[in-house]
Amino acid sequence: MRILITGANGFIGKNLLEVLKTKKEYEIIAISSKDYNLLEQNQVRKLFKDYSPDAIFHLAAKVGGILANKTYPADFIYTNLALNTYFLEEARKANIKRLVYSFCGCSYPKNAPNPIKEEYLFTGLPDENAMFYSIAKATNYLQLLAYRKQYALDWVAAVPGNTYGPYDNFSDKASHVIPALIRRFHFAKENNAKEVVVWGSGLPVRDFIYVQDVAKALVLVLEKYHSDSPINISSGKGISIKELVQIIKEVVGFEGEIVWDKTKPDGHAVKIFDVTKMKTELGFEPQTDLKDGIRKTYKWFKENKEAIKD
Repeated sequence: MRILITGANGFIGKNLLEVLKTKKEYEIIAISSKDYNLLEQNQVRKLFKDYSPDAIFHLAAKVGGILANKTYPADFIYTNLALNTYFLEEARKANIKRLVYSFCGCSYPKNAPNPIKEEYLFTGLPDENAMFYSIAKATNYLQLLAYRKQYALDWVAAVPGNTYGPYDNFSDKASHVIPALIRRFHFAKENNAKEVVVWGSGLPVRDFIYVQDVAKALVLVLEKYHSDSPINISSGKGISIKELVQIIKEVVGFEGEIVWDKTKPDGHAVKIFDVTKMKTELGFEPQTDLKDGIRKTYKWFKENKEAIKD
């Protein structure tokens, strides 16, 4: 089977590529924006003409942190909607019967009850900090659903939870909580700092999953999942930010103090994903516990920190 990966230079894309390369039955075509501009419909058409894939992992998207979302909301709406509109239409014309689309847990409603089930999508608005990106990605799922219904296509959607691991964004201003803390503790240790300041109270609870586990689950989605409902991919286990900080401090080997800046916001009190469907439909459970995943992530960070952008 010939498999196309869009967004192959992204965080999940690079890890998915590593997992797929271990499977001899798949011929992999990995593309990024450097290869084809998916905002140009003629480029998308050329992509399908050049490769004629049997199946697709559609991971390409415009992503960014809270500051970028607040500064460029129109860019997030336009890029993600236009890119997906052109891509799905040309995939349909190319008679692509199998496609796996990935979008984020931030598309769920801000006040969704925990654990967050797939059916809670569209029952409310997402968090305002990434509102336009989140709504665009949820709308992309609706686009997929429309094509699936009208053209009887076996296209499905997966929702990875709070993913971390190698190839993540470790930049100073745009990284998520685990890479941000790894970076902060590492350089504090390197500079013999006496303390590390962490935002909030440490009380919020989050659900994290190692990126290689996400990649393995996505392969199972391709092989086993055929429903029109999205499927969550996460650990389904909550850990407080305070506990997470202690684990990262220990893994990095920082011996100073932790100072909690309670003037900064905590965000949601609890955000955990319901992974019943992942277990029953895919027969999958994450294989990497949080501490081991953080060790692997920190090892990768140390080996690659010189190439990481600020």
